[in-house]
Amino acid sequence: MLIILLIVVGLLLVALIIIPFSYPELFTRGWKFLVRTVRHAAGRPTLTPEQEEAKAKAKKLAPYMSLANQIEQITPGQTLRYKIPEPEKWGCGFLTVELNPQYPQKGRKYILSTENIVHGMPGGKKSIMYDSDKSIEIANSIHDRNGELFVVAEEIPVSAEKKEAENTGKAGTVV
Repeated sequence: MLIILLIVVGLLLVALIIIPFSYPELFTRGWKFLVRTVRHAAGRPTLTPEQEEAKAKAKKLAPYMSLANQIEQITPGQTLRYKIPEPEKWGCGFLTVELNPQYPQKGRKYILSTENIVHGMPGGKKSIMYDSDKSIEIANSIHDRNGELFVVAEEIPVSAEKKEAENTGKAGTVV
């Protein structure tokens, strides 16, 4: 009887060791089921598998993805500038992202260029670093250099109502 019990326990231990390495997705699903069951028994709120998947996707969002989204929303003629905190290390003070005006016919969609700092503002000649069709590549370059969005006062978008009030000469504040 003792021998049979030892054999059964041995087989269970072998199965517990082999299954996670042979079938990791099965082991993961079983583990999640066990955790959900224990949480439910303890009275804690549990997430559905869809909610857990959405939560996992949200965690996987890399920090440069928000930069990539900003870059994808650039309109023709618009410029995004990112200030580099250590200009002496990277050889420039600002990174500039623009759409290539010749894009469909020639070149790639986005142009990443550098600008020097002149009295704390971007100025001087732009030097093109590279161009790319992928906003993620540009975002990675900016993120690697710890670039922070830099907005010049003249470039801040003004609402259409405020422009109209300025054009008609009406003094007043528009909210």
